[in-house]
Amino acid sequence: MKKRLFLVLCLLLTACGPKPAEPVVLDLDYIADTLTASGYFPQPLEAQDPELVPGLLNLYEDRIEANPEDIAQARFTMCLGMVADQFLLLEGTDGEAADRLEKALTTYAEDQRSAYEFYAPDQAARMDDPIVERQGNYLLFAVGSDRDGLEELCEKLMAGEAVQLPESPPRPSEPDTSVPDISEPDSSQPEPPVPLTQEEVEAARQAALDYYAGTVFQVQELIYEEQVGNIVSFTVQCSKGGVRVDPDRAITLERQEGVWTVVNEGY
Repeated sequence: MKKRLFLVLCLLLTACGPKPAEPVVLDLDYIADTLTASGYFPQPLEAQDPELVPGLLNLYEDRIEANPEDIAQARFTMCLGMVADQFLLLEGTDGEAADRLEKALTTYAEDQRSAYEFYAPDQAARMDDPIVERQGNYLLFAVGSDRDGLEELCEKLMAGEAVQLPESPPRPSEPDTSVPDISEPDSSQPEPPVPLTQEEVEAARQAALDYYAGTVFQVQELIYEEQVGNIVSFTVQCSKGGVRVDPDRAITLERQEGVWTVVNEGY
């Protein structure tokens, strides 16, 4: 009898105990659409092919702990001009994968800052403090105008809240109207970059081809465009599923410790 009462008591305690939390499920399309319409990205944005995200984050490189298989799904939208505005949504396959992807986002911001220092110096500092939000296995990386307002919106979206956007978009920060410094400008000229050798250009070209090998694009031709310091860019003539991609894509690589790394790709 005592044993039977003990078993009943155990069952009751189990039933009344805390239930395991339901796994978080977020709608990445809803979050991406809301961010695009939010007004926190005043420059024109364009959604990129999610297949490019592993290469964007350099997940094929040994220096990155995460790997492409860690991504369950992704969304990536970026500004079309030389502006850092962008957002990246990731879902890890599990908690450990999300941990690795979170570290990869930190490295991505560092790589982007290094690249902007050469071809858009005014944008480089914006990569020092990007917005990074995490909810369960989901990650959101964002750089836009009015950081505080954008961060508040990102927090709500990553909490699974439905957001009602204001009818008028947020106004950008007021320009600096202070009296400019009229001291003598620095008239010294920076040292011109040392031209790349043909072997170095070919190494960059091969790194670009290796990047596309892990995507849905089939490269027909890489056209070398220019060198800015340790950064080179190519125009990419390619196809997708046998259909020519028009307009051509572009890819930018930076030489980091002797290794060519993709720092930007898109239209």
